[in-house]
Amino acid sequence: MCFAYAVIGFMKNLILKLKKYSEILLYSIIKAERSKGEPYMDIEYYRNFIAIVEAGSISAAAKQIAIAQPALSNQLKVLQKRFGTQLLHVRRGGHSIELTDAGCILYNKAKYICSVENSALKEIVNCQAGFSGTLRISLSPSMSINFIKNFLSDFYREFPHINYELYEVPIDEQTQQLLEGKTEIGIANAPLKQSKRFETLFSRKERLVALFHKDSPYLKNDKPNILLDDLEDIPLCLSRGCSELFFSVCSDSHIFPQVMSINTTKLSAIAWAEKNTGVAIVPAPAVELFPANLVRKEIKDERLFLEMTLSIVKGRELSQVAQTFINYYMQNK
Repeated sequence: MCFAYAVIGFMKNLILKLKKYSEILLYSIIKAERSKGEPYMDIEYYRNFIAIVEAGSISAAAKQIAIAQPALSNQLKVLQKRFGTQLLHVRRGGHSIELTDAGCILYNKAKYICSVENSALKEIVNCQAGFSGTLRISLSPSMSINFIKNFLSDFYREFPHINYELYEVPIDEQTQQLLEGKTEIGIANAPLKQSKRFETLFSRKERLVALFHKDSPYLKNDKPNILLDDLEDIPLCLSRGCSELFFSVCSDSHIFPQVMSINTTKLSAIAWAEKNTGVAIVPAPAVELFPANLVRKEIKDERLFLEMTLSIVKGRELSQVAQTFINYYMQNK
């Protein structure tokens, strides 16, 4: 609720600023056109011309838009002088009008011009409020699928005018992209390089799990956990993001795993298990769901976890789009 009030206040201030800037621009246009001896007109002339046509008379339009009839008649004269032709035939008494062919063209074009101006204003306000624009994120390859499923898809439904640039890259490249400003948010499953230059807004431990095909010959029981020792003689398929940690813990424990494949992404490691070719070793939060033909077992070792982090560059101002996403993420994590 507080966030909603903050957004409303921000939008009100933005509209006031836009009005101020438009008045400055308007003054410049008037000054320039008067210096050329041309009659001044702005987009309100088009709006008021539309009002005349749709009201059916100048007098009716003047009442609807709360403008003096002589002033409205003068605007029509300015339009006709600008385009060098008659736009309306005013019938006797001034109670009805008839569009000329040129007037029909201007009416349709004026409708389009005004709709574009309205659309531009709305898009600018939405962009400044963080409701549109482009969200740029660097993330570890093994995390992209779940990140899209668990957060971005719902975020998109709430903010449908935001576009996305997702860079699924290793930690070194994530660090570089963030520092160069190519992306604003980093979502990683290992510490970013030059860690002192980053601010971690959120972190969560993700344990390593073993995924067996339900018909795997290596699936010995229905217990939810498995010991590291029990994996020693099993063909393992690791995601690269957790391979260094896994090998380090195995070495410290004097265990020599039979690694069949190391895969860039978590999804590739899981594919081996789905085909009952090997057992996948991947990081996973407790809430993550896997295909129905796989059996999940948490590896019982307190050393086997990765820390998922959401980070930004210290001291760097975020775009409104990035700030909107972070607010959403922190409320729904």
